[in-house]
Amino acid sequence: MGASLGILGSTLQARAQDIRLTYQSWHLAEEPWATSLKQAFTEFEKLNPGIKVVPQPVSLGQRDVTLTTAIRAGRGPDIFQLDANPISQYIKEGWVKDLTPFLEKEGGAKAAMTDFYPTIRAAVENDGKVYGIPKNTAAMVLVYNKKRYEAAGVAQAPADWEAFRAASAALTRANKPGGVVDQWGTTLVLQPAGFDLRVSVILRGFGADFLTPDNKHSALNTPQAKEAFNYIVDLIQKDKVMPPGVSQVDANGARQFMAQSKVGMIFETMWALPIIHAINPAFGAWDNLAMAPIPVRKGENPKVRSTLYLDGLFMNPNTQNAEAAWKLLKFMTDRERMEKWFTDNNMLSARQSVNDNFKPIRESKFAQVVKDEIAYASFMPLIPQWPEILTAFRQNLQAAVAQTKTPEAALADAHSQVEAILAR
Repeated sequence: MGASLGILGSTLQARAQDIRLTYQSWHLAEEPWATSLKQAFTEFEKLNPGIKVVPQPVSLGQRDVTLTTAIRAGRGPDIFQLDANPISQYIKEGWVKDLTPFLEKEGGAKAAMTDFYPTIRAAVENDGKVYGIPKNTAAMVLVYNKKRYEAAGVAQAPADWEAFRAASAALTRANKPGGVVDQWGTTLVLQPAGFDLRVSVILRGFGADFLTPDNKHSALNTPQAKEAFNYIVDLIQKDKVMPPGVSQVDANGARQFMAQSKVGMIFETMWALPIIHAINPAFGAWDNLAMAPIPVRKGENPKVRSTLYLDGLFMNPNTQNAEAAWKLLKFMTDRERMEKWFTDNNMLSARQSVNDNFKPIRESKFAQVVKDEIAYASFMPLIPQWPEILTAFRQNLQAAVAQTKTPEAALADAHSQVEAILAR
């Protein structure tokens, strides 16, 4: 009995000394990603006895407020996920830990990062130091419902914005003859969660952008920007090809509309398919959906027409378990995990070797469309002021949609506000 109690006491002591690593991600708040991540955590724990991974779900819209508040207070998760947009700000403010010393122990930072796309490496590096490990990448594309196209007589995916407008009008209809309109051509994402990736492709497809190439001035006063801005407002107000309440739609809301056959087209990418399937398996996302490049102005071929997505993993500078956190970060971004991530979640890897050599990626018709669009995609401006700039633009677009400002006044205000932000 005494011996048994002694063994039990030793076991309890060992468990009390287990390292607990917190891992924050918006993917933990969504399926099927959450299940895939938790499976990876279980595998990591088996390979690393004594380390326990504690999932911390967070909504994408609340991520930065929650995270930065905690880090400033000396707390926060050990490992967390970021997309490309706020990385520069996090590096500038010291909210992410320099990973270069860990990489040097792995044979050198340069060698360790070679497998990642050069553009993607640049997003997590600053002044010769590496602050994050890229995980996934994608370019935004047009996702459309083939059955809705057929029913509305739309022969093919629109290659230009005139055709997109015509297709949106044709797809906006009543499901029952003589009934009220209950199916729409498209929807936009006007809430913060997902706004940047989706509205930006319309700007870029018109040959416009938010900032000048040197990121020093607003580019919202160009004729192309005005045309794109008015086009967005007209789709909503004049053409009425979007469901009512579009101002409240976030990324998941748009996918909900698609899963219920309420819209025929959305701007999305690889991850949309498993998410839409999870929302409504009966919809048949893998069979009913198709992908095509972002439309452009008729007769033009802009160098950049899409927006590049990246997410990566970062370490909290406040972590008390840096070595264990590095093990987890390295495990979650290795080649095997990225291959499984594609199998589970239809996400391309930030590792070029995975996208080029993994057979399921090579054989996926969806993956090939998105891979090809990467050549025509770029990140949003990777500068610390970007989150504030994006908010200014979004709020003014919302004002134009709500008709509290004319489109001309809203875009002019956005331009002047962005200029003021950059001038500080």
